[in-house]
Amino acid sequence: MSSFGSSGNDAIDEGQVMSAEERLHSVDSTSMRPGRHLQIKQEMAVAFIQEFYQTVRDKCFAACVTKPSSSLGSSEQQCLARCCDRYTEATQIVTKATLEMSGLAA
Repeated sequence: MSSFGSSGNDAIDEGQVMSAEERLHSVDSTSMRPGRHLQIKQEMAVAFIQEFYQTVRDKCFAACVTKPSSSLGSSEQQCLARCCDRYTEATQIVTKATLEMSGLAA
């Protein structure tokens, strides 16, 4: 259950996400030291990924684990795997469509 349970350390604080966004938009990119803009973008990407997996974990756990216990049954494990796969696939489809619409797709 470790990949779906909350350890407390993997949760992203909303303030951290906003902080990265505020830093990105509040500083003139010409006055930033080299690499700082990239670092802020990377911080935002990490925050997004952490938030995404926390959401997937919480939603899939709620949908698949009806009677929490010390271990997962095989049907719960299968449900969790399918649920996570569906969220990941849906996110990839939406990301691809968004990039295509914005003209950034390769």
